[in-house]
Amino acid sequence: MSKANKLHRLTSAMNILTQNEGVSAKEIAASLQICERTAYRYLRVLKELGYPVRPSSDPEAEKRKYLLTPISFTGPEALALAAASQSLLNQAGLAMSRQLQSALLKVESVIRSGEDTYAYRRLKPHFTYLSEELRDYSPWQEMIATLTDCVRRSRSVTAVYDSYSSGKVTERILDPYHLFWGEGNLYLAAHCHLRNQVCNFRLDRFISVKAQNNLFTRNPSFNLEDYLGPSFRVWSGTEEVSVRFLVYPPASRFFRESCYHRSQQVQDLDDGQIVCTLTVYNSPELKSWLLSWGKQVEVLEPQALREEIKEELQAGLGRYV
Repeated sequence: MSKANKLHRLTSAMNILTQNEGVSAKEIAASLQICERTAYRYLRVLKELGYPVRPSSDPEAEKRKYLLTPISFTGPEALALAAASQSLLNQAGLAMSRQLQSALLKVESVIRSGEDTYAYRRLKPHFTYLSEELRDYSPWQEMIATLTDCVRRSRSVTAVYDSYSSGKVTERILDPYHLFWGEGNLYLAAHCHLRNQVCNFRLDRFISVKAQNNLFTRNPSFNLEDYLGPSFRVWSGTEEVSVRFLVYPPASRFFRESCYHRSQQVQDLDDGQIVCTLTVYNSPELKSWLLSWGKQVEVLEPQALREEIKEELQAGLGRYV
């Protein structure tokens, strides 16, 4: 039996449980035209997947019957979902924000007890996630829907893109792999036929996107986390460097208390300074971040990066002469 057929029967078993107030494995087997042993396996799989399947407590039933208990949430579970959702709900122009709000209303309607509901309503206003607000994506709603559908269907797109790195507007064919958030913006990771490699595209830099009729074969080894690798933010590259820099007080305290990159290593010095080491792709966003610390950070190596930072600071100082 194919995986698709098995999934269909598993879903059918779940529907039977949903539509009945108690059903035996024998009845499930008869309905799906499978053996009773397979029906028991489906019940076990559904339970392992997290569905609340439980035996009926009816002592007069000839055969043990099973119920799919209506899903409910405890107050802390509902609060955790609401808190985790705030970063997306704060954004404007995203259709998924409205869908998430609708989903949270459903969660709130099935909180397990009155006491939990009371606790949830008392605590919810006091849990706040201060996220960076994205730009209003209302003008790109149709484009987001097109790209989402093409990612799902593995369908290529023709895109007109205004590139930041080259400063040129080009038309290219893309195989969309993955939509992801980074640094307050929505990005698309896609195989670019023009460059013959996977590249990142900031969504609001697309001028137009049109779905093609042809389908593409997605690289099965593609993984977003592996693709971004040691990127400092979202800029993927090939040149990996070890960056060492001094951090002076009071900024040194931030580096002791925070993690700015998963490769971060900190070495304390006697005078309150620290030496910080990052292993990252050499990229413009890394240089911009280092410059943002001003006089509180001094790049030690690599020497080429130290010289680039020095030139940037001198050119910036020249603006104020």
